[in-house]
Amino acid sequence: MTRFYPVVILLFLWVLVFTGCDDGIQPPESSASTGPHVSGFSGTIAFKNWPPADSLVDLRLVTFKKFPPTNIVGDALSGNAIVYPPIGQSSLPLNVDTVHYFVPAPAGEYQYVVVAQQFGQNVFQDWRAVGQYDLDTNLAVPSVIQVPENDTLKNVNINVDFLHRPPQPF
Repeated sequence: MTRFYPVVILLFLWVLVFTGCDDGIQPPESSASTGPHVSGFSGTIAFKNWPPADSLVDLRLVTFKKFPPTNIVGDALSGNAIVYPPIGQSSLPLNVDTVHYFVPAPAGEYQYVVVAQQFGQNVFQDWRAVGQYDLDTNLAVPSVIQVPENDTLKNVNINVDFLHRPPQPF
């Protein structure tokens, strides 16, 4: 009887191990093949003619649903604008030639993608556009982007020339 228990325990452990392990540690098949993707857009921002450091308080990529924006702060707070990097995080890198970015954004149309510079201490007023997404030379009307559902719109590239800024819509 005492030999019977170790054999039963070993048999039980063998059944438990070999019936419970099939592919090791990995996510279930359904989430690996059909998992959610993040909607958004990506690209490169190229910079030239950087201004003096004292006029670079903050630098953000801002995406507006409507053009021209009516109230930058109100649009950002209401969800009609997306700020990247998000408020509370450090600004875009300063004094670099290029920066690559990805902005998570709900699927839909965005009429104005702009790099905005805060040049003074008043966070509510001291902003100007220093670059915008535009596929042609008509800088008065920026190009619209269409963010796809569960995918990334690529090559939303922006040129920033601090000496030759686009028209100021705000």
